Amino acid sequence: MSGTGGINGTAGTSGTGGTAATGGTTGCTSSATTECSDCIDNDGDGKVDGFDPECISSADDDEGSYATGIPGDNKDETWQDCFFDGNSGAGDDGCRYNTCCLIGGCDPGSEQDSCTNLSQECVDFCGGSTVPGCDCFGCCTMCDDAGCVDVVVNPTAAPDCTYADIHDPAKCPTCQPSTECGSACGCSECVLCPGQLPDDLCGECGDTQECPNNAASCTSDADCTDTQYCSAFCCVEQIIVQ
Repeated sequence: MSGTGGINGTAGTSGTGGTAATGGTTGCTSSATTECSDCIDNDGDGKVDGFDPECISSADDDEGSYATGIPGDNKDETWQDCFFDGNSGAGDDGCRYNTCCLIGGCDPGSEQDSCTNLSQECVDFCGGSTVPGCDCFGCCTMCDDAGCVDVVVNPTAAPDCTYADIHDPAKCPTCQPSTECGSACGCSECVLCPGQLPDDLCGECGDTQECPNNAASCTSDADCTDTQYCSAFCCVEQIIVQ
């Protein structure tokens, strides 16, 4: 699946807050060995694999933090590309996105330009692998019982951020999601933020969830194709570089 990118509007606090997804999938079975694909609640937070906001893909081998446990991932402190493909850091995705775009404070010039002038190659390649409610570079609208907030979950820019800390700006800095690559969430978009359940949808959306990039909805990986991963009740394309 090739993502179309594109966020309609700004994510912000328009989400409903809601309840963190609990229990993961029902009857989950897997022969996979990574923490985010083994059907085990490895960090004991009541959320399993793709329903744990700290899992960014099935290749993610660290369910307890936003670090992926993938060798070589999250090493470039300055330039970013697709956060969700397993080898973030500018290189092979047609992206050149400065870390300052995530945390703010970019100087005028080339660094600032990288925040908005994304190549179509970058948008197409990264869009399909980005989980619902996030932009392509690790700025996500995270929700729990206390509400929703746009925070940096990219460990390069926010190494101490965990899901338990999303309302602590010292650990999880707030951010402005890219409007060119990713998927917004909230009432008007009908897309779940990480940490929400389908019954959190509100307004005219009713009980219908609209997954980004025309993706199929899911309750487990079995509902998706062999190249996809069920994350936040949507099938997300895997573009994992080993």
